[in-house]
Amino acid sequence: MGLFNKKDSDNTELNAFLGVGTEYCGKLDFVGTVRIDGRFEGEIATDGDLILGRKAFITGSVKVGRLTSCGRIDGEVVVAERAVLEKTSVLNGSLSAPTLVVENGAILEGVVVMTKEGAAAKAKVVSADFGARVNQPVVSDISIAKTGSDDTIL
Repeated sequence: MGLFNKKDSDNTELNAFLGVGTEYCGKLDFVGTVRIDGRFEGEIATDGDLILGRKAFITGSVKVGRLTSCGRIDGEVVVAERAVLEKTSVLNGSLSAPTLVVENGAILEGVVVMTKEGAAAKAKVVSADFGARVNQPVVSDISIAKTGSDDTIL
């Protein structure tokens, strides 16, 4: 395959990369796949793929087709197809996605809305520690949905 030949339409080509040490504030609209390993504050919007590395720290709103996160997101996240929170991922805020994969070790705290075949489900407030150790007490006067096999009362 030549240097300038187009790849297949499977969206595996990386279109942009914000590396470790990079800080960006503003709005990011893109087509295809973008990987962020630095700090981003603002709004991200695409129908494509967003990949967050372990050092990524996103503050703001994220609206993407597919999300794979190893980093941290503080804010509102809307995913059209599939969200994957890998073991080093931290999400504080809201998440809306039809498919959610959470690896052991990921931390998810906030409102989660999942849809099934286009019908919105009732939002639930979630505080979950999927194997990670965080010394932060959960203090709330609202009910919290439990996840995993832990039968303790939050």
